[in-house]
Amino acid sequence: MRKYYSLIDKVYALKNLYASFESVKRNKGAAGVDHQSIADFEANLVENINQLHEYLRTKTFQPSPVRAH
Repeated sequence: MRKYYSLIDKVYALKNLYASFESVKRNKGAAGVDHQSIADFEANLVENINQLHEYLRTKTFQPSPVRAH
């Protein structure tokens, strides 16, 4: 019998969230459905990363619905 482990703790690890942000910034990622730019997110980076970490850790993250074109 195979035993599978959850990877979500790797996703919300602070070092990985910061690395993901740096990757998006380096690739000049566009704003999402919330229209928040990289500069806006970075202006409160520590607070935003910590909030995202907590949402993911506690499984309370509620993404905005995707808008149809």
